[in-house]
Amino acid sequence: MLGIFKKKISVCAPFDGRTMDMTEVRDPVFAQLMMGDGCALIPASGDVLAPVSGRVELVAGTGHAICLKTEEGLELMIHYGIDTVKFAGKGFEVKAAVGQQVRVGDLLCHADMDFFKKQGVDLTSPILVLDSNQFAVVNKQLGKDVTAGEPIFSVVRK
Repeated sequence: MLGIFKKKISVCAPFDGRTMDMTEVRDPVFAQLMMGDGCALIPASGDVLAPVSGRVELVAGTGHAICLKTEEGLELMIHYGIDTVKFAGKGFEVKAAVGQQVRVGDLLCHADMDFFKKQGVDLTSPILVLDSNQFAVVNKQLGKDVTAGEPIFSVVRK
């Protein structure tokens, strides 16, 4: 009977913004869920906060992406903006380090939204589950204005 219930892991908004379905992201890699399922946000702020508690597994050298792993084994990526990688780190001030333990709401990075807007960058930011073969995304909060720390979707082990 205990196996019937699966623990849900809440994934919170890493910044204030508006949620949208991954299939609406203007990058086919994300829209076709090639990297995993989740939710995208159009950010209203540049501070990127931890959406889950866990360990920092990866910080892209360019600062545009950070991966976290929870104690349940969930691997999650925060990818700030589309094509922000091409700026080679300009516009990002990373605050987290690989191996660091973080809690929901801890500052991971600061993105200079004004810089990216002046460059005409699409700031749509996917928050995705990298191990979709082990975890299912449920309870997506789509088309909503959210504040940092507010749940945007949940994840359960398959």
